Amino acid sequence: MKRSVGYARMLPVNKAQPWVVMAYLCLKRIFLHFCKMLGLFHLSDLLMRRGVRILCYHGFTIADESAFSRRTFIDPDTFEKRMAFLKKKGFRVLGLDETLDLLDRDAAPPRSVVITIDDGFHSVYAKAYPILKRHGFPATIYVTTYYALKQNPVFKLTAQYLFWKTAMAELDLTGLGMPGTGVISLRTAEEKADILEEILRHGNDACDEAGRVALIRNLAKRLGVDYEGIRENRILTIMTLEQIKELSAAGIDIELHTHRHHFPLDHERAIAEIRENRAVLEPLLGKTLVHFCYPSGIWAKEQWPWLLETGMRSAVTCDLGLNFGKTQRYGLKRIGDDEGLSQIEFEAEVRGFAEVLRAIKRGFRFS
Repeated sequence: MKRSVGYARMLPVNKAQPWVVMAYLCLKRIFLHFCKMLGLFHLSDLLMRRGVRILCYHGFTIADESAFSRRTFIDPDTFEKRMAFLKKKGFRVLGLDETLDLLDRDAAPPRSVVITIDDGFHSVYAKAYPILKRHGFPATIYVTTYYALKQNPVFKLTAQYLFWKTAMAELDLTGLGMPGTGVISLRTAEEKADILEEILRHGNDACDEAGRVALIRNLAKRLGVDYEGIRENRILTIMTLEQIKELSAAGIDIELHTHRHHFPLDHERAIAEIRENRAVLEPLLGKTLVHFCYPSGIWAKEQWPWLLETGMRSAVTCDLGLNFGKTQRYGLKRIGDDEGLSQIEFEAEVRGFAEVLRAIKRGFRFS
């Protein structure tokens, strides 16, 4: 299976020194500004004008989510700046269905953009939708439905958030609700990552939903993090069914993202994920859903016949790039936008300059 950029690991063990990373980013952004000054962004805009830009978002900051994971959450002010840029520069923001119809006829207008949002966090309803509405932009939201029904904070993200948030240097495992006793150190990122992996494995393999909630509550208390505040602010919670229905009625395109945010390389289990996802959303919305998003950007060509079998018209990856008439409809590329992407990097992507650089790297193959 191919894994592209989806959820970033929340507790990375980065072998590069922070100053090396910062120096690289600084030099990259200086280079992009210089290329823009030379007029290369304008040239790439013309060269790549027929490429469809599909933007990819996940969550939007309500509290401190973008500090927790800059690759998953974006500040609403940053999102507003991106949308204002698209409008000011005359990009054609279109719906997904309309864009695919145009791509099929090789008739997509120059500088077409599609806005997609994965997962369906509450923050999409609370923060992103008002901005989209103000600009008059359509969008597609790929909704995973298990937590839309449960309305608990997402277990994996919440556990990751707790270890990021805590100021504790130790954790007592005794009575936590999982195997193991004694006090362990949380002084290094590696130590946090190791115990986090054990907690996630235990929660997924040995607990039902009530057990996972109890485990997270107990863990939050021991780590000195306010779990009830996380619940009340809904920072890691999926939209309610009523909110999903409201957005659909307002013209937002709701589509499929599996039931449990998992699309395995197993025919029966993969089909079941789509079937359960549809069973929640289609009766709610009163329509057939035919667009799909691979969870966490993990996909394989072996899954394409299964998507055809279930009547899917398209599937988006997290693979970076633009889309042309010859782009496989079950392998649509996207531009991931998040709080870690500077404005000049965003502009390089949507104006096609970054795609030109990628095309040069792979030998001038533009499809």
